[in-house]
Amino acid sequence: MEEYEVDLRDYFRVLWKQKWIVIVTFVVAVVTALGISYSLPKVYQTRTSLLIQPPLAKEVGGEVTGTVFAPETYKQLAVAHDLFQEIANDLYPDTDEGLGTPGLPGQLKVEVEETTAVGFPGRFPLCLRATWTGNDPELLPVLAETWASRFTEKNAQLFLSQTAQSYDYVKQNFDQAQEELLTQEDARDQYKKENQLEVLQAEVSVLQDDYQSYFDQLPEKRKQLASVEATLTALQETIAEKPRYLVLERSVSSEALWNFLAHGAGAEELSAIPPLKLEDQQFNSVYLNLKAQLATNEVSGRVLREDVSYLESALETTQTALEKKRAYLIEVQTELERFAREISISKGFYGSLASRLQEAKIARAETAAAIRIIEAPVMPTSPIGPNKKMNVAVAGVLGLFLGILLAFFVHWLYAEKKEQIGKPLPPVHGEHSN
Repeated sequence: MEEYEVDLRDYFRVLWKQKWIVIVTFVVAVVTALGISYSLPKVYQTRTSLLIQPPLAKEVGGEVTGTVFAPETYKQLAVAHDLFQEIANDLYPDTDEGLGTPGLPGQLKVEVEETTAVGFPGRFPLCLRATWTGNDPELLPVLAETWASRFTEKNAQLFLSQTAQSYDYVKQNFDQAQEELLTQEDARDQYKKENQLEVLQAEVSVLQDDYQSYFDQLPEKRKQLASVEATLTALQETIAEKPRYLVLERSVSSEALWNFLAHGAGAEELSAIPPLKLEDQQFNSVYLNLKAQLATNEVSGRVLREDVSYLESALETTQTALEKKRAYLIEVQTELERFAREISISKGFYGSLASRLQEAKIARAETAAAIRIIEAPVMPTSPIGPNKKMNVAVAGVLGLFLGILLAFFVHWLYAEKKEQIGKPLPPVHGEHSN
């Protein structure tokens, strides 16, 4: 093979000979870059930074709890589809603009900076830096602020401890327990108002005293009645044996009779008269005394019978009323005891929930700042693009290289053409040489 020696002077001679191609290509590239740079809209940029410090707490048993995610997870949360939708709804509430708006998801760039913590299997705190790029300098801070607000609101629950996460559940159960306790207390107070225990106890006490009084009087009255009835029986038997009247027999003395007859009756007439016997009656004082005693004892017996009948009836009525009142009192006492047990249980549950709610409230307050804005967005005052100098420089370099390539290409074409002219013409097809 033949060796060719490359001489740089040949290249420079080619470039010098085709210098206008290089110059024109360079100028065209630079002018085009300038035109495009001035025609593009200005690009602005703002950023905001969030400090994410997952709360760590020691639960019962000394176990350290808290929610810690990988850095990529925070990036995914920062560019979540629904998060952009919420931002679009906030910025464009009356239109259909949103995720379909060009540039909204692509305007955000998220970076995560992390530090390590010794003694815990995770990394914290994290600095989440969001950079927003766009053409409207006034809209960019609004976008950044809305994003930060929505991100904090949406993901704050992810970084709460177990105690803080249970706040809503405990609060709901606490409110329900409080309402049930108040309802039970109102029902108990209403029941007490309708069924006054002190009045019932007083009524039962009065009925017991009455019943005991009737019960104590009745045997004595029955004994007295039995005595009076025995006396009446004896008096009736005695009265039946005693005559009501006493009959006294008497006759006229002989002298008086003869003196009477001497005035008109003869001896024969007087001898014919049968013996004359005169009788007188008078009340038997013993009989009368017995009758008086009988009447008195009958009155006493009637009174005693009425007393015994009244006492028996009153005793039965009082006993029935006392049994009913005692049953009612026992029912009221049982119901009040049931109220007391239920209220006691509800108070215990209410107190436990109140304590847990206070713990959850404290834990929630302690972890409320798990996500904090450490760098607020500001409205950019100068654009970051397009970078005209960089564009012109890059275009100039590319134009220069392109011009050199074109120069060598033109030189090669010219050399090929010149070589073709200097060669004999090829035979025409169909001709034969002699």
